[in-house]
Amino acid sequence: MPPYMFTPEGQLPEGVGFAPFGPVHLWMLGLLAGISAPVVILGCRMGRENRIRLLKVLSGTMLVMEIIKTVTLGAIGAFSVGYLPLHLCSLALYLCLFFAWHPDSVTGGQLVWCVCLPAGLSALLFPDWTHMPIWHFQSLHSFLYHAMMVEIALIAVISGMARPRVGRTWRVMVFLTAAAAVIYPVDLALRTNYMFLLRPLAGTPLELCARLPGQAGYLLGFTLLAAAVTAALALPFTLWDAVLRRRTGTGKM
Repeated sequence: MPPYMFTPEGQLPEGVGFAPFGPVHLWMLGLLAGISAPVVILGCRMGRENRIRLLKVLSGTMLVMEIIKTVTLGAIGAFSVGYLPLHLCSLALYLCLFFAWHPDSVTGGQLVWCVCLPAGLSALLFPDWTHMPIWHFQSLHSFLYHAMMVEIALIAVISGMARPRVGRTWRVMVFLTAAAAVIYPVDLALRTNYMFLLRPLAGTPLELCARLPGQAGYLLGFTLLAAAVTAALALPFTLWDAVLRRRTGTGKM
């Protein structure tokens, strides 16, 4: 067994983690890309019913992984208020589950693409667990969990099951605002930083938001950044529909 595999986070010695975009991090990203690409290709080539089954398997696996992680943290005496399922990527699990069981939901498809994809990619590119060894169970869990988030979003959109549109950006913002309204008081009460609502993660684009004055400025910048990312992710599909409507008159909204 690799050293520190099940060592509680607070007991890990310094220097056992990995550097962001260092050789180990890049190796893991390459490995995940090599695993995820065939899954996405296979999922897109499947018939609709088999594709839905695959989405259920992926989202169900994410749920089981979260349960196993929580049980393991409890078993090694490491569970704390910092591990409540209140981060955006924890909430994304329920979006993945919802879409897998309701694949015709327009809102579900929009949320999977505009929440799960950027949240999953951001976590993979800017992990907040770099202080842990790459072979720590939490590190492995996080890499695999977020990779599956990305896989589900890509399968949903590339296969045509989900059709994101800029005009539906407000639905994503309603979801994010509602989540933040519930979690922000929890952060203040427990002194946590779920959804990074109190402070940005170092080395991420959220640091740009922190340049605005005060907590209100940070949250305003956070909101504007989220809206911009959401609209940008849906824009190509909206433009393509406009092209189809202009050329053939058959594009769908």
